[in-house]
Amino acid sequence: MKLDVTANVLTGDLQLAKRQIEQAKQSGLLPAVQIDIIDGVFADEHTFTPQDLVDIDFGELQIDFHLMTEEPMDYVWEMEEYCRHLPIRSVFGQIEKMSYQEAFLEEVKKQDWKAGLALDLYTPLDEIEENSWEWMDAILLLGAEAGRSGQSLHPSIFDKIKATREQIQKGEPMKIFIDCGVNHDTVVALQAAGADSVTANSAFNKASNYKQAVEEFLSHVS
Repeated sequence: MKLDVTANVLTGDLQLAKRQIEQAKQSGLLPAVQIDIIDGVFADEHTFTPQDLVDIDFGELQIDFHLMTEEPMDYVWEMEEYCRHLPIRSVFGQIEKMSYQEAFLEEVKKQDWKAGLALDLYTPLDEIEENSWEWMDAILLLGAEAGRSGQSLHPSIFDKIKATREQIQKGEPMKIFIDCGVNHDTVVALQAAGADSVTANSAFNKASNYKQAVEEFLSHVS
């Protein structure tokens, strides 16, 4: 199966976020952007909220929202009320400050969005409640500690991908998404380890030629 590659947007500067989204759209090479929402509580960074994006023309791009927040459910309710016209593909909530995993997943799926839980680098898989696995369409594993872009991929992520793949084989089919530390040098190993989707930030956003960087990145994957 071909690896799903998305562009990552992690910034507190809304105008910069809009430029990065526009670059991803204009490249015509990516199916979606992953937009990280951080509330300043879960991590030191503080970004905008989904509601701030409602005036953006995403073109053919879809959105994967990654909620690095206290009580991600609050943001799901915000999206239900204000963001129904946004091209949302999936919503991931970090579990570390989430009170009710199953309720979060159920609420996301009510909107016909793909639902997933996200785990920080050192959060073990057994922090996912047993009943939550059957509700998940995907799981998002962070390859570095949450909160900022440009970090190196931590080698422990490969064992975590393997353990996740083994868990999936025992139960419901679902996808493994990887965030943090994804670049030209790591993507092949991540795909070989069992990742279904990766999102890249610095590899695209810090390149002198965005489209060329995406093309080169895609040439590394199958």
